[in-house]
Amino acid sequence: LYRAIYTYGSWHATNKWPPCKNLTPLCGSCNVEDETKALLVEFDVDHGDFPPKVLKDVEQSVKSGRFYEKSGSSSEEDMGWKPTEEMLRGRRDYRNHRVFTIDPTTARDLDDALHITPLPDGRVEIGVHIADVSHFIQPDTAVDEEALRRATTVYLVDRVIPMLPRPLCEIACSLNENVERLAFSVVWRMNMDGTLSKKGEKEKCKKDEIWYGRTVIKSCSRLDYATAQNIIDGKVATGEKVVDETLWPKSRQPTGGHTFDEVAADVRLMHKVAMARRKLRFENGALALNGIKLAFQLEEDGETPKLCAPYPIRDSNRLIEEFMLLANYLVAQRLITHAHGRALLRNHSPPIELGLQNVVEVSKASFNFDIDITSSQSLQESLNRLCRECDDELIVQSVTESLMTPFRPAEYIAAGELDEAEWRHFALNIPYYTHFTSPIRRYPDVIVHRLLQATLDDNVDEFPQNSSEIHAVASHCNGKKMAAKKAQERSDRVFLSLYLKSNPISSALGVCLGVGEKTFTVFVPSLGMSTRVFLEEHEDVFDVNAFEDSNGKRKIVIRPKTNVVPGMQSDDGVEGSSSSSSWKSLDIGVFTKLEVSCFCKAQPPIDVKVMVVGPWKE
Repeated sequence: LYRAIYTYGSWHATNKWPPCKNLTPLCGSCNVEDETKALLVEFDVDHGDFPPKVLKDVEQSVKSGRFYEKSGSSSEEDMGWKPTEEMLRGRRDYRNHRVFTIDPTTARDLDDALHITPLPDGRVEIGVHIADVSHFIQPDTAVDEEALRRATTVYLVDRVIPMLPRPLCEIACSLNENVERLAFSVVWRMNMDGTLSKKGEKEKCKKDEIWYGRTVIKSCSRLDYATAQNIIDGKVATGEKVVDETLWPKSRQPTGGHTFDEVAADVRLMHKVAMARRKLRFENGALALNGIKLAFQLEEDGETPKLCAPYPIRDSNRLIEEFMLLANYLVAQRLITHAHGRALLRNHSPPIELGLQNVVEVSKASFNFDIDITSSQSLQESLNRLCRECDDELIVQSVTESLMTPFRPAEYIAAGELDEAEWRHFALNIPYYTHFTSPIRRYPDVIVHRLLQATLDDNVDEFPQNSSEIHAVASHCNGKKMAAKKAQERSDRVFLSLYLKSNPISSALGVCLGVGEKTFTVFVPSLGMSTRVFLEEHEDVFDVNAFEDSNGKRKIVIRPKTNVVPGMQSDDGVEGSSSSSSWKSLDIGVFTKLEVSCFCKAQPPIDVKVMVVGPWKE
């Protein structure tokens, strides 16, 4: 693999490859280490080790609460951490509340924990407790500057490039089970139907319905999404005396005197409230375009993919999503009313209208379905209607994938640098939003924590950054977040390519999503992947005719050059032994179903290659 310099704007439509200069060798290809090195450099996330001055800052921030303890039968000692009495001063104490976490199975940096308490009036109290990272990272220190430079943790298939050093992200800050941790919390009351309570709605309240502040917690259980789903589905903790450890692993069972039934009851109550809240959100115009994400299981060498499958999104994922969305919204509300122009928000601009209109026109022409793109609510209602009226799930997947292309990414902003109308979050269909819930892995959340504390201390005017400076930080974080996303997608592609190298797919369903002059885009649902297919690479097998029809739409027609090509069968059903093919011609337009083969590209850089076999046979 090589590194080269490309001048933006010099790649013309007639060139297959971009013109580059200053070509220099970088590393090898077609193996995990070299491909990962290349993607880290390509997307400028090759952060390397933390500098000594950063580690010195971390040492200073954790040493007063640090201790060491032996790890099982090993003679080695593991680092532990516990807040001192001085650190607890002024914090609300939730150590005796039944607080727990729900995260991916492999998660090590646990940002968020929750509690739920039924109230006598039929409402519930919800507590979202977030790692108090800003306690450990003071402004303008070396660790603060390094966290800003990195801006986000980068998650690749086989490794994590953290924003913070391990003593913080995995130990002192991480809300691990059965240990005391410092948190920044939002606690509110809500109704079982998902609506937020208002003062005087049920009774006169002596305190605010929404409370923000620093806390100390002691998580009683480290649940993962699979275990939480087993609880929701009633597969475990339904009154049995002995819990099945395959459904609720021992390492995730309750500590601190809390019982299985108590934690399970909390999870089920949270699920009930969260699903009511989710229903309410979509009724009020929220939009969800959920693409397919692959998950990999690696061999013991940590490099070779042995299993590749779509990552399942369960109700347990949605449970966490609903409460994090609401906590973020409530913090945004506080920042706007108290931090004003300094409020660091996350906006989402409407999608590119021309791109959406193209999907509307193609959907109408292909299967006579009308999509209303007037607003996020009308768009979601159209998708819901498509799900109800269409028996073909593939069409729903393909339309959803097509709609994602014209969507702009959400971005961080400072409220004072944009008009109020530009604060809006299109997909969530709410007037403002922020990120508060993941400060271990997102630097904007650290700024939000500092701003929130400034509003509680009533000293926002003394905040060290003005709105312009906060907006500049937000812009930097936008760039780094996008780079991390691209690095993660490239890592997924590398491991998918390696998986296909050992497990090529000779026949898979593909759907055309777009047609160009010399290429077309194919979506392969089983791999959750869209990729470009080049016509010239099929010229040995097919006669290709690419043209523009009378309506100005790009079309491609392919015809087998010989009687024996992939996808052809003889009259007796034996592939490749016939003197006549089973298909003569294939018109390829948007939403055309194709039979494709998927394998690893032979030449570096490593990638997935998709080739057309023929028309898809239902």
